[in-house]
Amino acid sequence: MFFILPSIQMLAYSFTYWDIFTTRWAGVENFKNLFVDGGLIYSIKNTFTFAFITTFFKVINGLVLAIFLNQKLRTRNYLRTVFFMPAILNTVAVGLIFSAIFHPITGLLNESLRFIGLDFLVREWLTDPSIAIYSVSFVEIWQWTGFNMVILLAGLQTIDKQYYEAADIDGASEFMKFKHITLPLIMPALNNAIVVSLIGGLKVFGIIQATTGGGPGRSTEVFATLIYRSFASGRYGEACAATLIQSIIIAIISLSVHSYLRKKEIEL
Repeated sequence: MFFILPSIQMLAYSFTYWDIFTTRWAGVENFKNLFVDGGLIYSIKNTFTFAFITTFFKVINGLVLAIFLNQKLRTRNYLRTVFFMPAILNTVAVGLIFSAIFHPITGLLNESLRFIGLDFLVREWLTDPSIAIYSVSFVEIWQWTGFNMVILLAGLQTIDKQYYEAADIDGASEFMKFKHITLPLIMPALNNAIVVSLIGGLKVFGIIQATTGGGPGRSTEVFATLIYRSFASGRYGEACAATLIQSIIIAIISLSVHSYLRKKEIEL
């Protein structure tokens, strides 16, 4: 009722001119329009750029934090909470806060750079088409690294300490223990973190809409903002067509990555 039927309706409406009250057969015109006006090409490029950059850094940073906070530290529970906190914040609120931080004139980041004499690093972080997508990616990484940390920390805590004790007896270095014990045994958690982060990146909307709205121009236009603009303009059939393309791309990529990483997992 809430997934299969709406998906079938979306598929049907993507081939029609639909204005809520009436529908007319459109064939593949909606798909042609998405390619002709260039919006889909921009959204595919930006979505892939955003998804792969954020997935890489969220997982790598999350793994580093998980390994660090898996040690016997007095403040580890406090630090785990601190690093996880951004994940529970409202995405729109995070976007508004970083919009203020990245403001080219009064923003905290540029003001700090000017104060310490690094004026050459001052940038228009959200209004420069060449770096806007990377600025927004940074916000996403900041917010969700702690979430990946928790997933990977859970994976680390399932590893039996006897493996490391045996490795110490054999004289293995820290790198060798990570390569031959830690990494293979956390592959199930790593698989989950990568796939969840990748899907989240491919479906991103809130942080883009709250910071740049897809601009300047179309430099941060992603699938979700393209769909949003189509719906807002009353082009419902075109929006359904874009959603269908997005769903197919996400399914292909996520299933392929999951299948590949699944083969790397080790059964204990």
